[in-house]
Amino acid sequence: MKWSLNLLWLVWCIWLNVSNHQVGGEFDERCTTYCACCKDKICGQMYGFPNACTEGCIDGYRGARCYELCTHNCTQCYYHADECSACYDGYYPGLARDCTSKCLSGCRTCTSGTTCTSCKEGYNNDNGRNDCSNRNCPENCKCDNGQCASCKDGYYDTSNKCNSLCPGNCVTCLSNTVCRSCKDGYFKGYQNDNINLPLLNDCTYKCRDNCVRCSSYDSCSLCISGFYGSTCNNSCSAGCISNTCDILTGNCHCSPNFAGERCDKCKTGKYGNMCDQQCPEPCKGNVCEKDSGDCTDGCTIDTYIGDKCDVCLTGWYGQYCNISCSAGCINQQCEKNDGKCSNGCLDNFVGRQCNQCIPGKYGDACHSDCSANCDRNECIKDSGICINCNENFVGDKCENCSVGFYGSVCSERCPNNCWNDVCERDTGTCSDGCFNNNSGDRCCINNNNCITCLSDTRCKQCKSGYFNDQGDKQCPSNCLKSCHIETGVCDGCKGNFYGESCNFICASTCNIQTTANGSICQQSNGKCLYGCLDGFHGLQCSEKCSVYCNDTLCKQDDGKCTKGCKLKVKNDNICPLTSDLGSSAQSVNTAVISLGTILAASVVVNIIFVVTLFLRKYRKRVNETYKTKGPAYENSGIEMECGSSANAGSASKHEIIQASKSNTVLKSPDYEDLERVQVSEHEYGEIRPDT
Repeated sequence: MKWSLNLLWLVWCIWLNVSNHQVGGEFDERCTTYCACCKDKICGQMYGFPNACTEGCIDGYRGARCYELCTHNCTQCYYHADECSACYDGYYPGLARDCTSKCLSGCRTCTSGTTCTSCKEGYNNDNGRNDCSNRNCPENCKCDNGQCASCKDGYYDTSNKCNSLCPGNCVTCLSNTVCRSCKDGYFKGYQNDNINLPLLNDCTYKCRDNCVRCSSYDSCSLCISGFYGSTCNNSCSAGCISNTCDILTGNCHCSPNFAGERCDKCKTGKYGNMCDQQCPEPCKGNVCEKDSGDCTDGCTIDTYIGDKCDVCLTGWYGQYCNISCSAGCINQQCEKNDGKCSNGCLDNFVGRQCNQCIPGKYGDACHSDCSANCDRNECIKDSGICINCNENFVGDKCENCSVGFYGSVCSERCPNNCWNDVCERDTGTCSDGCFNNNSGDRCCINNNNCITCLSDTRCKQCKSGYFNDQGDKQCPSNCLKSCHIETGVCDGCKGNFYGESCNFICASTCNIQTTANGSICQQSNGKCLYGCLDGFHGLQCSEKCSVYCNDTLCKQDDGKCTKGCKLKVKNDNICPLTSDLGSSAQSVNTAVISLGTILAASVVVNIIFVVTLFLRKYRKRVNETYKTKGPAYENSGIEMECGSSANAGSASKHEIIQASKSNTVLKSPDYEDLERVQVSEHEYGEIRPDT
């Protein structure tokens, strides 16, 4: 049993904690004091928690302390603010259980949009229906047994179901010109109670200014607070509680310290307009004059002098003359009651007691300067904190701009679309960003494409890919990054494009630089930036190199052959003469030619040596074949002697082939080896012109 009670207490604590945290609902601050939203305002200690509503909540509130509002038209929402268990009249829970569904017009309460559980006054069910559609009393009537007995306020003519409206200032009327009673502030009769002026019965005339309700201009039955009399022209005494007094006599109940039937006198020992000042203690009998506080019966102590028995010895003041005068008083002389300096203040001091600094100064000796932004140059004496700031300044020492302003004198308005209306004081840029989908440091443009603003309505720098002072135009699609803010000309082009809008394709004959960022040709004219593919030249590599150029290679700018020309060509345009190169170039060319000649000779010697070795091996092989196969090679025309290598080497390919054709005994493999030897010798024996 004890375990069950502990578990129940734990569940209650959790529920109460969740309820008090207002999960999902709207918190009503008005409910937190005096148990305002508890039923019958009854609350107390319950299960260890204070201020719990022991009798439940008033309609429309929930939770253990009834701080949370039910949503929409709910009167009860036990488990969640959005889940209603009961609704206000005229609504039912509906599928969402949020009491947003309306009953039929004649229903007071209902369970659905077609079924009423009770009807509004003047409606009933007929012929077994439950929709309260039968009206048994006209809308503007007060009925008796289903009959229109009288009209509601503001209507007349029962014979016409009270469908006629009274004049505007009438509460009840007999016709559209005769009122029975008027709204507060109006009356019927003679204007200003002058029988020589028009008589009107439609509540046209207004009561006097201080009159709430009147029967005529000079007969007021209810005055506004603080006035009394038939014309409400007399003021109640300041001592009347709630500033209210009898309309005929002005008598009232007195506030503390006041006395008399009209509370216009002070109690003994008090004086002043509000009777809130104490008569000087040295006054005999503690009696003093109401307005001035002068001791009417003299002083109780001879050492005190003056009308109020308030003069002390030099340098002191107070009820017992035991408080030092301010150090700012000239000659240390001050008044007894309040310490006011009798002869004025020393330099830089001001105030009744000379304990304040003159405007613009603060500190113990009033030597420090207040902030220039303090209103009227005034600040607190001890701290220098400004009492008030000049317009558009805030802060203890008015060192910051008010929200919405910036500038050296905080006179300029922050841009309209700054979030929270906050901007940097020096620049006016929006500190907390923008709202309404605006962009830019001053939130100048109503899109997300601006980075910095030229003004509050124009963009200076757009996000990559956009341009125009409104940031609403896209850069051409082939721009590398972005484009010029005004013209839209691309700052650079992607890949193989060029032109102001990068809408031209670089020549396919441009050389490709794999490490390049951006286009391979110049944006302005399409010039290939990394040269041309082999065999082409020109600004856009659109011209072919001359067929006379070695390896068909030439310079991009002028088409001149980079590796020289074939020997049979002499063309200064593509192969410049030696004299055109200059002395230094000639010497370099001479050195290159010399080295080339030596290298060529070395190559030829090596080739001859290799061929000679090969031929020796080949002859040996032929001799061996000849010995084994007989004289089949006699008519071959090939010498096999060691001394015949020169003739064999000098035999032409044509001769060898002819010999091969005439001698059918020579087999194919042997012929193929011989042909390879001869062709190789022939080729190595020719020196290429460029070498």
